[in-house]
Amino acid sequence: MNNNKALIALALVALIGIVGGTYAYFTSTSTLNNSFKTGTYATSVTEEFVSPTNWVPGTVTQKKVNVTNKGTVSIVARASYTESWTAADGTSLSLTRNGDPIAQFEIGSDWVQEGNYYYYNKVLGQNATSTDFLEDVTFNPEFELLEGTDIHCET
Repeated sequence: MNNNKALIALALVALIGIVGGTYAYFTSTSTLNNSFKTGTYATSVTEEFVSPTNWVPGTVTQKKVNVTNKGTVSIVARASYTESWTAADGTSLSLTRNGDPIAQFEIGSDWVQEGNYYYYNKVLGQNATSTDFLEDVTFNPEFELLEGTDIHCET
């Protein structure tokens, strides 16, 4: 009886070996490498701004900011800006006085505001430049300078 069990076990091992070997013999594996090369996405932001030496309330100063597509594929541009004001001594100042903004920024007509962002309403192709996102900044005409005040703006 022990011989029969050993013979059955040996037959099963041989059968598994034959089936496995036959499967391995008739099975092949190939590897294919598919490379997809995408274009590059790159933008640059350009600003043209010369701070006036005597910026008084009511002064309108050009502040041109635009986006250029430096990549190889077309893009849709999205922009936002933050504003901060500091005194000459580095003290942070409020963006408003008596509820009125210190300055008003003129957003370009080709830019549409959605929430906190502005979207350029055209697709920028390779090496194309948007129209100005920011066009100018106006020092609020209602703003009264205090004696000895020297203010700096960063956007």
